[in-house]
Amino acid sequence: MKPPLKMRKSYEEVFEHLRDQIVSGKYNSGERLPSIKEFSIMFGVGQSTIREAIGSLKTMGLVTIRQGEGTFVTHIEPTELLSRLDSLRPITKQDVISLFEVRKIIETSTARLTAQRRTIEDLRLIGDALNEMEDAHIQNLSEMGAKADWKFHIAISRATRNEILNLLMHSISELIERTMSVSCKKMFEIEGVSEKLLQNHRDIYDAIRLQKAEEAELLMLEHLQYVENFYTVT
Repeated sequence: MKPPLKMRKSYEEVFEHLRDQIVSGKYNSGERLPSIKEFSIMFGVGQSTIREAIGSLKTMGLVTIRQGEGTFVTHIEPTELLSRLDSLRPITKQDVISLFEVRKIIETSTARLTAQRRTIEDLRLIGDALNEMEDAHIQNLSEMGAKADWKFHIAISRATRNEILNLLMHSISELIERTMSVSCKKMFEIEGVSEKLLQNHRDIYDAIRLQKAEEAELLMLEHLQYVENFYTVT
């Protein structure tokens, strides 16, 4: 077994340590893991670091969090587990920076094209996603908010009717969804940030609805920069 991570600070390293222990059988299927506080003391890191590591384990499907009971190891067949390890590694800060560089190139163009080409049906689909985001904001449900957020961006991409753009969006969809899941959780925890995020999307929708292509492009860029700055600074 690896020694405690007393000098390690990143949640990625804590995640890797716990993941290895689960994969190796240190923690068995159905077993309750130590509490966040216990892990924090064990590894010599803050509780927020442990929460992020546990969140990544949950994203991989390695653990299940039961409200009021704790965190439990999920049963996964060995072949299924091995197929997940490479594709679902923890997201690093450099991953996020690189991802947003790509998103700003692709999604600003999709916003412009959609503003030029959108139909009534396109507006309905984009509006439906926006309504779901508003519901998530009211109910303070970050996971629901992340899913609605991604639905909003995909609806805009589809409305371009450019299959190459859609393929590009889907090629990075897994990483985008994972990043959204983490960033939305953080945003919902800080007062006013979720409202700001929602307003960004309302403004983008209005620019597309009014067919203001340049404004839609600029608003999408500002939105992506806002989320990127929040994620990489906090």
